Amino acid sequence: MQSSPVPAPPPVSIPALVHQVNSPADIAPADVHSGLLHLLGLPAGPTRDVMLGSVLTGLLLRGPRPAEVEAAIRAASALDSGSWEVLAPPPNVRLIGYTGSGKKTYKTINLSSAAALVAAAGGAHIAKLGSRSASSKTGSRDFIDVVGARCETIPAPTMVDIAGECGFGFFSIEHQVPEFDRRYGGRFQAVHALSLGFPALLSPVACHGFVYGLSHPAVGVSARLLYRFGLGDVTVVNSSPVPGSQVDELIPGGTIRVCHLTAGQEDPEFGCAVARAAGAVAPVVDLGSLAQRADPRANVAAVVRLLAGRAPAVAQRTVALNAAVLMVTARAVPNLQAGLDTAHAVLGDGAALDTVRRFVSLTGGDPRTVDALLRLPDEQRAALTVPAPRRPPQNAPASGALAVPPSDRETTAC
Repeated sequence: MQSSPVPAPPPVSIPALVHQVNSPADIAPADVHSGLLHLLGLPAGPTRDVMLGSVLTGLLLRGPRPAEVEAAIRAASALDSGSWEVLAPPPNVRLIGYTGSGKKTYKTINLSSAAALVAAAGGAHIAKLGSRSASSKTGSRDFIDVVGARCETIPAPTMVDIAGECGFGFFSIEHQVPEFDRRYGGRFQAVHALSLGFPALLSPVACHGFVYGLSHPAVGVSARLLYRFGLGDVTVVNSSPVPGSQVDELIPGGTIRVCHLTAGQEDPEFGCAVARAAGAVAPVVDLGSLAQRADPRANVAAVVRLLAGRAPAVAQRTVALNAAVLMVTARAVPNLQAGLDTAHAVLGDGAALDTVRRFVSLTGGDPRTVDALLRLPDEQRAALTVPAPRRPPQNAPASGALAVPPSDRETTAC
């Protein structure tokens, strides 16, 4: 007896947006919104993933055009935003949100987590948003787990109290967007349209200011998008430590891009001040101490050593620069130079390591985990993902000042 043939699966409905991204014409925001929701609602599988990737990448490569990207972010938010509850910050505290797009092309240790902890030890209050790694050895959520914190069982209101008490709180963004994450999580390795701002909008606690790291040069587009979504004091940073690379933190020595908006008005002087601060910490010409380690636990141990003041000067200077921006945003210091001085003092006396231990204890974890990581030997300087430059890139002054590529309209220039 012959078996009945297996029926072919029904054809997948392809929204017009898949074709529209290939045209130079503007796409109506309503078409972006409905088209992306259509794609996100398709059955799981390679067809949906390929079309979703094509659309999100295409929207970035088309400009990016702010109206189109805003519509895409609103569509991604629509799956979960009805259940969001935004908490009040701790009383009498200026809380600063801090996260990044991830997906950097030069893989580093967890620089943003280190900078947040140094800033907290320097008097700032930081709400660090993060997720598990999609393209690196350890994302910020992985970092928190490895140091021994038990954030999974901490309700968001309790984490807000912890941020008020020790200056550092961690908030997992996957918890904010479970439906979106079910369709998106783990499927993208490179930046795309949503990278321009979506992660910064997932804080469960209201923040007075926000610092966002972007692995793409369009810092101005990103900052203006975040302002349109209600972030009144926002700074977006990006750097290219090696020609052609994109990192969502500031690494002195290459091209640095900064856009700071307050109440929708750009402050170009802040970008100049960051450039001067980058020059003050000296250019980074050897990236080995910044590059991620081969093993996740070794990757986190490298950050713990850094916080204890046991890392090469290059790594300490880089983290100090990022921490200084956070401290200025938090108004914990009057200017970037004071922030640099405070950050180096914190790294020198072990205060940042004490902040880690205290945070772990407040979450119910064992701070001895931090000490165990500190005792691990650094198994290697790092396996570089790209060659470390021995001289500054062609368009980057040796002083570490802000470099302005003539074709990049989104670079804040002095």
